[in-house]
Amino acid sequence: MKQVKIILLIIASMLLCGCPNNEEGHRYITFFNKSKKDISCQDFWSGHITDTDTVFQCRMGAVGIPADSLCNFPSLNDSGWEEDFRAIPYIQFLVMDREVYKKNWNNPCDTIRKYVPILHCYRLTLEDLQRMNWTVIYPPEE
Repeated sequence: MKQVKIILLIIASMLLCGCPNNEEGHRYITFFNKSKKDISCQDFWSGHITDTDTVFQCRMGAVGIPADSLCNFPSLNDSGWEEDFRAIPYIQFLVMDREVYKKNWNNPCDTIRKYVPILHCYRLTLEDLQRMNWTVIYPPEE
């Protein structure tokens, strides 16, 4: 009889605790450089991002992505990018030529902005990324 009570207690505990939520958010945005040139890419997101922020953010640096390869941009939130997008309107990716950026990365901010042209600017919302299956492709495919 004692074993039956223990088994019932275990079953009741399992029912009360429920199953963990298996729906995890997307922890990475994959950026795929399909071009034949190495690029540098800077991601920028903020709760107060504006059109004037479409310039290189000097305190952040940029990630090098070799030609025909990819880079994963991680969410800072364990729940994934979906949770991040509750606080941000969109994420911005600035694409630059890797060689030009490497020559200038250690210069003052105004020099970088002057001599390192932005090849492409992506401004992507949660809906955009869901539609793109969380993969950004450079150069953009029309």
